[in-house]
Amino acid sequence: MLNSAYGTRRDNIMETIRVVLADDHPLMRTGIRNLLQQTKDIVVVGEATDGYEAIQLVNDLEPDVLLLDMEMPGMQGLEVAEELGAAGSPVSILALSAYEDKHYIIGVLAKGAAGYLTKEELPETIIRAVRGVAKGEHGWVSQRIAVQLSSWLTNDGVND
Repeated sequence: MLNSAYGTRRDNIMETIRVVLADDHPLMRTGIRNLLQQTKDIVVVGEATDGYEAIQLVNDLEPDVLLLDMEMPGMQGLEVAEELGAAGSPVSILALSAYEDKHYIIGVLAKGAAGYLTKEELPETIIRAVRGVAKGEHGWVSQRIAVQLSSWLTNDGVND
């Protein structure tokens, strides 16, 4: 038996991955929820429309993964990641954003997020990433984000 932040594996059978969605756009939440719930191993246990609600749901529901938008009313995604990290929350954060902004990408990864995907990703990539971060994997980034990260690290530095 292996215990971890994402659930318990017994006899090679993985328990359900519990996800909280945090996005201020109802259409986006509905689409992602429908996508994830087509799988047999992922269930959406809560949906937040802002950062404050995301933190409350993570604290109350103790999900394995927080799928986190960067731009939300009230508290932004970076602040959510920072607060959860400071509180020692075991939730794995996967940013899912329309923005390819250096400040967001570097910021949320530096605050402990396991990955950063753009909302243009293929559905199967999002599912693989949720499963991966639930297992404790880090470094899940969109291909375009990976190229940008490489460029920033080699040309600009990350603190520009």
